Parts: sequence; C-alpha cells; structure tokens
Amino acid sequence: MSMIRRSGAAALGLMLSLTTAMPLFAQNAAPIYLDTITLTATGLPTEILRNPASVTVVEGDDIAGNAPVSVATLLRDVPGVQVVEEGIERISIRGESSRRVAVLIDGQRLTDHTNYGQPILIDPSLIERIEVVRGSSSVISGSQAIGGVVNIITRQGAAQPLQFTLSGGVIGATNGWRGAATAAGTLDVGAGELEYRLSLGGMEQGNRRTPNGILEQSDTSDRTRSAMVAWRQGNHRTGLEYLAYDLSANVPTEISEFFIYLPRRDLEKVALFHEITNATPWLERLRFDVHRQTIDREFLNDLTTRDPDDWASYTTDPGVVSMRVASASTDAQLTYGASISAEMSFSDRSRTFAGLEYEDDRLVSDKDTDISTDPILYRTGASIPLIPSPIRRHDEASIRTVSLYGQHEIDLSDTLTLTFGGRWYDVSASHDVARRSMMNGPFTDQPRSANSDSRALFAAGLVWQPDEDTAIRANVSQGYVYPSLSQLFLSTTAGGTTINGNPDLRPERATTFELGARRDRDGWLLDATLYHSRAEDYIAAVPAGAASQYRNIDAARTWGLELAAEYDTGFHGLTPYVSAALMQREFAYANGYTTTDSGTAALAGRVGLRAAWDFGAVHGESDLFLRGESGVTMRDDSGVITDRAAGYATLNLHTSVSLGDNTTAVVEVNNITDRLYQPWEQATGAGRSVNLFVTRTF
Repeated sequence: MSMIRRSGAAALGLMLSLTTAMPLFAQNAAPIYLDTITLTATGLPTEILRNPASVTVVEGDDIAGNAPVSVATLLRDVPGVQVVEEGIERISIRGESSRRVAVLIDGQRLTDHTNYGQPILIDPSLIERIEVVRGSSSVISGSQAIGGVVNIITRQGAAQPLQFTLSGGVIGATNGWRGAATAAGTLDVGAGELEYRLSLGGMEQGNRRTPNGILEQSDTSDRTRSAMVAWRQGNHRTGLEYLAYDLSANVPTEISEFFIYLPRRDLEKVALFHEITNATPWLERLRFDVHRQTIDREFLNDLTTRDPDDWASYTTDPGVVSMRVASASTDAQLTYGASISAEMSFSDRSRTFAGLEYEDDRLVSDKDTDISTDPILYRTGASIPLIPSPIRRHDEASIRTVSLYGQHEIDLSDTLTLTFGGRWYDVSASHDVARRSMMNGPFTDQPRSANSDSRALFAAGLVWQPDEDTAIRANVSQGYVYPSLSQLFLSTTAGGTTINGNPDLRPERATTFELGARRDRDGWLLDATLYHSRAEDYIAAVPAGAASQYRNIDAARTWGLELAAEYDTGFHGLTPYVSAALMQREFAYANGYTTTDSGTAALAGRVGLRAAWDFGAVHGESDLFLRGESGVTMRDDSGVITDRAAGYATLNLHTSVSLGDNTTAVVEVNNITDRLYQPWEQATGAGRSVNLFVTRTF
C-alpha cells in the first residue's frame, strides 16, 4: 500500500553533529559480542568472529534491557535491517521485501501466502535470543531467504525447580500496555530431568499519538499462550513445544474513506523434537523434528472513490458519482513439517552439517468482493440505480517441498578455514479447488493449474584469522523464493485493485557476494561488511486488462556497507558506538528502464553514547542516541515518482536499572524533540513519549 508522505531534505547528517555534544548518559543499544556462538548461518556452532556470513545475535540480556514493545523494535538497530509497518510489523533486510526474508521460530520456518510477507508472530517475553543473518542464506535456511533470516530461539526451562517471572509496562505513545507471566523449572525425576515452561502474555495499544495529532486506525493487540516440556536422560533429550499467538490490528492509511482491518492473524504451532548428542565419536549431534502449525487470517478492505466533478450538472454523458469496493478475505493455512539433521566431525580439522526436510503447506481461501456505486445520473435529472455486483471465490491450494542440504567446514591451515555447502530442492504446487460465484449466483468450477521446480543452490565462505582477535572473511551465497500460493493461483482485491495469480511464475533468485572484517581488541569491537547482491526474476503485479497479474519482470542490483562498531573508553563505563548501513539499490524493469530511486534509504542507522553506572546497590546503563535515515524516493517503470519519504533523525534516551532482588526496570524516552517524521514503509512516527517496564523474577 502506498501511503501519503511528506517531502523534505535528508536529516541524517544531524546525527554526527549532535553526537559530539552528547552528555554522559544514554540508551541500551545491544553491545557487540563476537564470541557468541550461533547456528543459523552455517548449521554448525560457530563464534560470530569466525563466521563466514553476516550474523548479528540479539542476546537475552539485550532483550531484557529494552522495552518489549514488539519483536521488530528489538531488531531495528541491526545494520541493514528495516521495520516494515503495514498495521502489522514485518522485517526487511538489505532493502529486500519482507516476502524475501525467512522468519524461523526455533529453526522452523513460518510460511506466509499473502502479498506482504511474514509478520513476526511471537511475544517478546518468550525469546531467549534472536539470530539475524543478513544476505542470501537459502542453503541452510530454505526458501524466502534472499534478503536474510530471522531465527527466534525461544526460552527453555529454568535451572531451579521453580522460577516465576512477571513483567509488565506501559507504552506511552499509544496509551498501551504489555504484560507476561512465566513459570519455568527443571525437576529431577528418576534417572533423568524434566524441564518445563508455561507462559501467558498480552498487549493492547490504542491509536498512536504523533506530533500531528492522533493517527487513526493504528491500534493493535495480541495474546499469547505457550508451553514446553522436555525430558533429558544421559545424552538424549525429547521435548514438546506449544505456541498460540493471536494478533489483531488496523492499518493507518491516512486516507479518508479507505479502511483496512486485520481482525485476525493467529498462529498455533505444536512441535516435537528428539536430540542425541555425542552418539558416536564422529556423530556429535543428531536431531529429529516434526511440527504442525496453523495460521488463520482475516482481512477486510473498504475503499470509496469519488469523482471530483458533480455529475448531476453534466449535460452530455452519464457517469458514476462514487464507487465503493469492499473486500473480505478469510484464509486458513495448515502446515506439516518434518526434518532430520546431523552434525558430524570426521577429523580434528573438519566438521559437517547435513539434513533432510519435508514440508506440506495447504491453504483454504474464501474471498468476497462487493462493488457498489451511486446511481447513473443523466442530464435530465433521471437516474438508474446500479445493482451491487458481489464476487465470491473459494480456493484450495497446496505446496509440497522436499530438500536435502549439507555444509562442510575444513581448516586449510591454523589460520584459514573454508566452508562450503549446497541444497537441492524439489517443489510442487497445485490449485486443488477453484470455484467462483457472480451476482449471488451458484458457485461454478474454474480452470485449475499446477507449478513445480527443482534446482540446486550453493554457498561458500573463507575466513582468515591472522590472530585470535581478528578475522577477515569472504562469502558467496544464493537465495531462493518460490512463489506463494496467492501469486500462483489466487485473485486478490485490495485498495480497489484486483491482482490475478499466474501459474507460470518462476522462483525469485539472488546471489550475494561479501567481504567482511571483525576485530575485538584494546576496547574496540568492530564488525564491517561490504556486499553486492544480484537478484533476478522478481515477481511484481503488472496491468493485464481490467486487472493486474503477477509476472517475473524485475531485477535488482544492490551494493552496501554495514558497520557495527563500539569503543570501551575505560572511563566511567562510557562506550560510544555506531550501527549503520550505506546502501544503493538499482531496479531494472522489464521495459529496460533502470533507476536507483528504488525505495531504499542510502544511509540508515543509529549513533550514540552508552554509559554504565552504579548508585549504591543500584546498577544501571543509560544510552543517549540518534536514530534516523536519509530520504527515500520510489520510481515506477516509466520514471514517474510514485512515493517518497523525507529523511529524519530522532533523539532518544533509554535507561535500564537493576534494583536488586531480581528486579529490573527499563525507562525509554523516545523522540525527545517531538519531531514530525515518517520512516519509509511506515506510518507517521510517534511523538515524544515514555515507555516504562518492570520485570521481577521469584
């Protein structure tokens, strides 16, 4: 959806000038940890310092030190990551659409068949850590991972028999609140241990307050129920996990007589796993997973367009004064998945990760569209009322995917490590049921079709460690996005426009090339990446008669530099830091027109000064920082500017405090100067506001 935006000059240059005048206070930007172990990028447990891919890990302590407004707010300061807000927050990485970012919960992908991309359907209180891979990563993480991967690792049981945690707080910009309660523990039972966790949570937010007033239709709410139980005996661990997350939201269009309601976007997931560690001298880990997940979605869209002229005064042809298009979509998605993976070591200088995955994804969709108009008016004053023309559609479709993958790591020398791997896909999609009703008539069967694809993808990386504190890396990786069921088979009406599916679509593909450097020495922490991405067969909606149709028409070339750096001064816990991304993205349209006005900010990031402090028994950390991005322009295939956003920077102060007795508090003062701004692909930003959260563990 294209939103109304204000034009203006880029404001990000203000960030550096204000930083030089910062007082010795500030927020809780997540510190950089290069010794953190991550699995998502290669499948093998690897320190970030030695990882061949672009990886950022948001640790549990970092999550606890920030107000848990949403998961997206915890990720927005990762270099190259942008928050996309269409009523429900989604994640974009390196300028790629949210449809091209894989979202995983405990390594299992959430599937989505809308035209917007996968939202993050989990409560922040359930998260142990978040691993973010930037750049193509389909060899390990599967389809959708052209832009990157967000892997959310959920909390397990506590170490003691019973631990109870309460957290809650207020969200000032929306007069909202979020709260959660968790009971967790580990019990000695017979020859083994029983691990458990039970969680409840919820959130309510009203309409957002901006410097311009109340932003209508910006309210949202969610509810969470979650549980896990696991049995560990020796080197075996078996567990069952349950997650139910109910989300509803409205979309602020900032356009009169245009309403978008999302009353239901619910996830229910059940997962069973069994893991064996150190099964043999060469088999370090063997894991089996099966899961079932459902996603129930309701979408309501209501748009009225009015002719600017008064047809009643016309003396020639008749016309329509106004037209209203109301559409409703109810989707039920059912996914079954199973996988087996193994981590092996056949020598002291090599490690191997391999796996087999199967996924069965089914969609049942009911879509209703009602088009009504004012009467046709004639110059004589007579009128003929128009009968509303309802269209009803019922579709059932499915995708089945089998994939086999492997990744191998070998130490070529004491300082040089090579990692390489590949994945083979076999995908088949079918339109199982297609029925349509016109003008309240009976449903009739429509033509059905199918689509399939098989291909291999590859990745390789080289890491050179001249010393224990420094790593230089090079990486090439491929990404792959199979078309969604909506893009292949369904007809969707939104914003008064109908888009038809295309069963002849090809998968979107991309290859990413990276050079990077990491260093952890003498108080300096540095993680820098220079990258180039080449993508083709992008799917876009193009006019096809009275409606539009999805087609493979576009390509994109992206160049960028990502930087996360900080320096521990050793003086009163002061740490200046920067997290930023420079990016240029070029679109190549099917008609040959190319442009770098591609809806991508050339510069985005955060710069600040963090300070740790003590006041008696109270310990805290404060952070004063600027967050912003440069101006953004979007042109279509004819060179016409279709959307733009002004650059901006906001000044913010965040503080986290440990009060003793296992109690922590977080206070955030956002947009201190009450600046009016609207980030790209988001609604108008909140004005000056305060968030306050308290967590107590018993």
